Amino acid sequence: MTTFPENRPTPPMLATVSATGDLIAAIPAILGFTPWRSLLLICLTGRIGENLTIGTVMRHDLSFPDPDVTLRSVSMEMADVIDRFATVCMRDEVRAAIAVIVDDGTKTSAKAGRRDTRYQALGSRLEDRLRTRGTNLLDTFLTENIAQGCAWISLTEPRERGTVSDPRSSAVTLAYVLGGRAMLESREALAELLQPLDTEMSRQVRACIGVAREAGMPSERTSIERILQEIGRWEQSPLDHPRSLEISAAQIAEFGVALTRLMVRDSMLALVLHDSAATAEQLWSHLSRTLPAPERACPATLLGFSAYARGDGVMAGVAIELALAADPDYSLARLLDSALNAGARPEMIREVALSGYAVAELCGVRLSPPTSAQ
Repeated sequence: MTTFPENRPTPPMLATVSATGDLIAAIPAILGFTPWRSLLLICLTGRIGENLTIGTVMRHDLSFPDPDVTLRSVSMEMADVIDRFATVCMRDEVRAAIAVIVDDGTKTSAKAGRRDTRYQALGSRLEDRLRTRGTNLLDTFLTENIAQGCAWISLTEPRERGTVSDPRSSAVTLAYVLGGRAMLESREALAELLQPLDTEMSRQVRACIGVAREAGMPSERTSIERILQEIGRWEQSPLDHPRSLEISAAQIAEFGVALTRLMVRDSMLALVLHDSAATAEQLWSHLSRTLPAPERACPATLLGFSAYARGDGVMAGVAIELALAADPDYSLARLLDSALNAGARPEMIREVALSGYAVAELCGVRLSPPTSAQ
């Protein structure tokens, strides 16, 4: 299974971080989940204790070379990851960054982590590659876990140590939660939320999908209008009412087949620029969880496209994985996969979304102007 680097260009935000433990504690809020066994690079301006502008945050699963071969180098996988991180920093003209290694295999309180040459090699490689591309690595910190009271240590001079603050009460966490972003325990928890369902409804959808595939297709205009009407209806539903309860298995199957038509799908890309983007994401999520393969590939890709456009690379990566599992050759999912791995900025995705207007107009549908301040 592909492991995606969370090259998530987070929207820049100002936050006062008074100590290293506060900065490390802010990571789960920035990513949307608590990472473990990870290498993270936080791109920023300013200094700890002042107003920091936290920009792109990149994450990748840790891997180490075979201990029987060497303990003083990095694995080929991590070397490639570090090069990609450095390339993103050079492209975005990042001048300063801090690295955090999270690994429950170390015992930071016993100083074992600092003496472990694997971490030293990783930090040195990262510092070297960043420096050659114009980025100063201010420090590399090592911790077993990002949880209140966990010890952290510095791998560079001057040697420092401390404990992680409570991630639930940091200023950055509060800012992100107030902005509507949820925090999960892990990336796996997010992936679990998006897994295809095996319920009575999903079985009914599978029974209906064959009929929908063989039925006479409505016009592209009609399909687009029906999907937009459903999104509008969901927007008008009370927040405490499960909106998905009112969409039938036959309608889910109809939408699934309609979205296999490129003109219908590409029209939906424009929705990321609207206030209805969040509601559309809810519909894409529901369709991707209830439709069978290969039809679920399109709504999963639309979910990933929307998440990417708002800067949530973690959600985008998980949704793209779901799409490619349903259809490994689905071209839009593969393009988004490449863009995510290359660390492309959300602005590029939103530019692509503008093309949805022209496609919808070709189908006879005039979409309202963009209203979302992405």
